[in-house]
Amino acid sequence: MSISIDIDIEDIVWNMSDREKQELVDELYDDGYVPKQMGVSESESNILDIAWQNTISKLSKGRLMITPEEEEIISKIANRLPY
Repeated sequence: MSISIDIDIEDIVWNMSDREKQELVDELYDDGYVPKQMGVSESESNILDIAWQNTISKLSKGRLMITPEEEEIISKIANRLPY
C-alpha cells in the first residue's frame, strides 16, 4: 500500500510564523544557500572565501567551546582590524 500526497511548498511557508521563517532562512544560509542577488557565479566564487566563511561560521557556532586563551587571541586579531 502506498499513499501519494501533493504538497505545495508555498502553502507550508505561508503558514509559518516569522520566527520559523527566519530559522529556515538561517539554516539554508548556514548550508551555503544565498539569495540570488547576493550570489556569485561559479566562475566568480573564490574557494578561499568559502573556506573563510565556513571557518567564521564554525567559530560563531562553537564560541562556548573555545578556551579563554583562544578567545583572547581571536579578539586581539579582530581588534587590529579597522572595521
